[in-house]
Amino acid sequence: MDLLDRYPVSVQAIIVAVVFAGLTITGLFLIRRLVAWETLRENHEVAGFTFGVVGAFYGVVLAFVIVAAWQRFERANENAQHEALALANVYNLSRGFQEPMRSEMRSAVHNYAHIVVNDEWEAMAKNEFSPDSTAANRLWDDLVIYKPLDPRESLLVDKSLDQMSQLNDARRLRYVYYSDDLPSVVWIVIYVGSVITIGFSYFFGTRFYYAQALMCGTFAGLIGLTILAISELATPYQGAVHVSSDAFHSVLAGIASSANPAPAGR
Repeated sequence: MDLLDRYPVSVQAIIVAVVFAGLTITGLFLIRRLVAWETLRENHEVAGFTFGVVGAFYGVVLAFVIVAAWQRFERANENAQHEALALANVYNLSRGFQEPMRSEMRSAVHNYAHIVVNDEWEAMAKNEFSPDSTAANRLWDDLVIYKPLDPRESLLVDKSLDQMSQLNDARRLRYVYYSDDLPSVVWIVIYVGSVITIGFSYFFGTRFYYAQALMCGTFAGLIGLTILAISELATPYQGAVHVSSDAFHSVLAGIASSANPAPAGR
């Protein structure tokens, strides 16, 4: 499915549905050339029962996998929002520090958000991301080395360190969600199961070939679309459907508006 990532979801869906349906109809054509439909019709009773069992089992497998992939995608999305939220909290807490600490923290926060949006997100989309904690370490160094001037700043340091801990946890989880995929055994079950399930549809024979071809093609196209959905959701940071970086854009927008406040009205 990686070859399809350059196209929009609608185009991917059309390509996958056409390919699955085309291959299935081609296979049906070859079977009907080798076996007469009257011969296939004699097996309807046994084949129908077996096809029902196989289809139900495969349907349960697909449903389980797509739900698991969707939940994982949602967790990755929530984790990215938590990371951006912790970064915004660190920026807001920097307001309570005196200079030059305030400017150093704000600069470090801006640098972190800029790197995530302009470098890391693009690298994750291309599957070329390698973790670099330089920007996060700069924030850590600013807070750990800093000596509070009064009890109020001591409290600000404690709160900032707490937000930095949450930021680091979310960052590590982002890399986990980026690097992990569904286990290979799951993909084997999905693809082998699709071949077996579609293959069982060839055990039926109807008098009108085109009617059976339409039914088998539609059935195969639906399976292909389901596999496409699983493939898109299984990689939260790649593909046409991916976790958005809007939360970090909001952080950058907040920093820009704070640095350039709007003039007061008369």
